[in-house]
Amino acid sequence: MQQLPSIFLLTLGALFLSSAAFADDALEGKELYSQVNIWYEKPTKILSTNYHVGGVLPVGTKIKVVEASKKALTFTDSSDAKYRIICELKHNNVPCNDLALLWFGETDPMAKGGKFEKFTKEEQEFVRAGYVREGMSRDAVLMAYGYPPTIRTTSLDQAIWTYWKNRWVTEIARFDDKGKVVEHR
Repeated sequence: MQQLPSIFLLTLGALFLSSAAFADDALEGKELYSQVNIWYEKPTKILSTNYHVGGVLPVGTKIKVVEASKKALTFTDSSDAKYRIICELKHNNVPCNDLALLWFGETDPMAKGGKFEKFTKEEQEFVRAGYVREGMSRDAVLMAYGYPPTIRTTSLDQAIWTYWKNRWVTEIARFDDKGKVVEHR
């Protein structure tokens, strides 16, 4: 989708400008679906940097928000397993209640007619596996890997997105002018 980077920036801008209008508990009790794969080493201490190690809460997981604030988001899945995302503003300048609006949505992207269906079969495989590979679209990378931390990727218009595999190792996805991955390392 060519408009995604602009929409992302406009959405983030609107969220930042209106974050005072969002009460910390505005999301509490809502049932939502994960829009991206979310990695964690400990389900009750998921860092917003979204390090790509440990277990994965897959895209399309139905969750219920238990508590939301600018610093953390606590939720349960359909088996009542408890998760907590801790927002590290030094890596991601997005408060948790705003980040939640990017990572979670009211519609299941994996359902019939959802966002997932628009990807090629190969992209669908990579999204399910949580991989980034050459030829993937920006949208597929977002779903497979999540949003890159804003400390190194300040705009989704950038040709290079930087992710953290773990606390010491970064990965990049470089895109061509058509929005396709031409390098991943």
